[in-house]
This record gives sequence, structure tokens and C-alpha cells, in this order.
Amino acid sequence: MDFWQSLFPKANSPNEWQNWLQDYMKQSFENQLPPNGSSNTDSSSLPYTLFESFHYLFIHVEIAECPLHDVKVHHTLSHLIIRIPDKAEIKIALPSPISKKGACAEAKDGVLEITIPKSKIQFEKELPIDPID
Repeated sequence: MDFWQSLFPKANSPNEWQNWLQDYMKQSFENQLPPNGSSNTDSSSLPYTLFESFHYLFIHVEIAECPLHDVKVHHTLSHLIIRIPDKAEIKIALPSPISKKGACAEAKDGVLEITIPKSKIQFEKELPIDPID
């Protein structure tokens, strides 16, 4: 038995291993994300899709059977929280820093659309490194 077979006994050659790995990765990531955003279809939660543009984040949430007066939308600088009493609550991590002002929400045909402007100010701070004695 050569070195390669000792590491990967099911693969007869490096090419077979490469083909297996490519097939495995393709199957693992197939239908994970839509072309321009991220998506959640967890059955215990509200389905949503998040899209990111140069200046805004757009989140579409399916709320077909929920009365609008029951839907509550909140956001922090890093998360969007959507609450529907006795039904669902989702907390969505936002992929970019957002502005404190200018967010809006609209609903049409059972879809809640939330638009949040991205922050134009990027915060960066250098941290001093203290030696430990």
C-alpha cells in the first residue's frame, strides 16, 4: 500500500479523490443561497430572503397569514428582529453595519419588505497590545 492509499483507502488515485470531493462539495452547497442574497426556509421560523446592495440591505419576509398590526420590527446595529405574538420571532444577523436612521418597512401581497440603509461610516480602532509578564 502506497502513501496515498494509506491516507484515503477508498480512493484509488488522486484524481478519484478530487472527483469525489468536487461531487461532495457540489451536493453540500447546492441550493443553499439564492444568486444575490441569503435565505432561510426553516419551518419553525418565518421564511426570509436578505439582499445587499451598495447602499442598502433589503429583507423580504413571508407573512401571508399574519395581520400587519401584530407584526413588530426592531433593529440594532447588527441584527433585525421580527416578532409576531403567538406565532414567530426571528433574529437576522445583518451582513454589514447599518445606519441608525432611515429604515422603513412595507407590506404587499403577504411579503414584508424591510429596507435599511448601510452605514457610510466605518469604524476602526487600533487596539494596543499589552505584554503579559
